[in-house]
Amino acid sequence: MELLIITIIAVIITIIGALPFGLVNLSVLDTSYRSGASCAMRLSHGAAIVEVLFGLAALTAGGLIARFISSNPFFYYLVLAVPAIAGIYFLLKSRYNRTEDTELKRGFFRGMLLNLVSIQVLLYWIFAMTYLLAVRDFEYNIITVAFFAAGIWLGKIGVLWLYAIFSKKIFSRMGFLARNINRVIGVVLLFTVVIQLVKQGF
Repeated sequence: MELLIITIIAVIITIIGALPFGLVNLSVLDTSYRSGASCAMRLSHGAAIVEVLFGLAALTAGGLIARFISSNPFFYYLVLAVPAIAGIYFLLKSRYNRTEDTELKRGFFRGMLLNLVSIQVLLYWIFAMTYLLAVRDFEYNIITVAFFAAGIWLGKIGVLWLYAIFSKKIFSRMGFLARNINRVIGVVLLFTVVIQLVKQGF
């Protein structure tokens, strides 16, 4: 029963962080709309692996990571530069170029890269795990960590699967999003960077 509770907690935390529009969600929407749900799910699996790594890093060393970031502002701004550069790239990128088959085969690694540059995902996990560990004891062992990781995977894949399945309906109701997906992704990335800078008192 305890392992089931741990899995459910991980699923809920992941869903809360994964539901809002972000770089990965928007990319899954676009890929599913242009190339089909199966291509979008390859991207989703790559993103889910990085999500698991972020979650486990926050679970096992969230406090250390947070203290390291807060005590090393240069590193913090260097990390923020990654999504900032990615945001500018998407803003300047053409609206849409048809994806070649060779690019679709790299969808898994593209998903990993997209989630890696989403620094707000790691920061969310650090915040979420700091809160969770403050209100609930968590016994670290291989089994509990494995079930927690499984919950993160299920939550992330579940949300991205819904985005992939409903991509056509979402785009049909939001024509601006379909026509300007790269610009929207760029704005979302730059917005998250600005939010983090404001939080730091920049």
